[in-house]
Amino acid sequence: MLSMDVVFTQILVILLYIVIGYIAGKAHLIDAGQRKYLTTVCTSLILPFTILSASSQSLTLRQMADLGLSFLVMLGLFIATTFAAMRIQAARGVPMPARVTTASLVTYPNCTFLGLPLCRALFGDMAILYNAVAMVAFNALFFTWQCSMFTGQKFRPRNLATPGTIATFLLIVMLLLRIQFPAPVQTVVSSTGSMITPLSLIIIGVMMSENRLTAILRERRAYVVTLLRNLVIPLIAMLILRFLPGDAASRLCQLVYLACPCATLTSIYAIQCDMEPELAARSVLMSTLFFSLSLPIIISVGMRFFG
Repeated sequence: MLSMDVVFTQILVILLYIVIGYIAGKAHLIDAGQRKYLTTVCTSLILPFTILSASSQSLTLRQMADLGLSFLVMLGLFIATTFAAMRIQAARGVPMPARVTTASLVTYPNCTFLGLPLCRALFGDMAILYNAVAMVAFNALFFTWQCSMFTGQKFRPRNLATPGTIATFLLIVMLLLRIQFPAPVQTVVSSTGSMITPLSLIIIGVMMSENRLTAILRERRAYVVTLLRNLVIPLIAMLILRFLPGDAASRLCQLVYLACPCATLTSIYAIQCDMEPELAARSVLMSTLFFSLSLPIIISVGMRFFG
């Protein structure tokens, strides 16, 4: 079973990478434009290699069925969370811009930039498979339903054709047909994919350096978002995962992904569409700051609940 010492060690590693990015940002070694460029490199180039590195695994039919069920659970949870957040805020008379942004903040976790590095360190290559599942569920809803709420435009199928989604599709085909890369190619794919851990966390640190901590902590609504995103929703997910098949490790892996802080993509769209951009940016940063405190609680409760 997973040790809490291992959890705290990995959280410390993550924080140190973020500190490196924060210092680099404050020292102007990486500015906002360079940070955006590195983000594109991370999501469009390195992430597909990370996903495809999992093709070296051999899965049983039972494991494939568990992954399919995980996709349905994550998809259902995302839909239910968005629907509930929109209805509750509508009943309270919250303006539409704040309603849409808050729903996105509490619904979508930062699976790739924080969840993947952490879960891969804690659970091994199995985490890549569950990340692929989370990405499919995330993209299927964010780039259809959520984007339509942000922009007021109809869904465009081309929005789903991201490098990560394409790599996930190739991974599924390779796993089903039991196709694996030759050893030299697998080495390149795995080593390139492993770059996502330091790079993605350094990017988060740079993003934090671009904002004043006092401004983040003064945003009262961000505390509510952080409580829901980091604690309440993962606890609800824990209750659901308890009754699903799979071992404790796979359930914990899914739980960690669902316990991740707010996705940075929400902040990007809120800024582009002028939908409460300050709330989005501050909530993303606050939930990320408190992630090192909320995650040990979620994992500790999850280990007892699943065990």
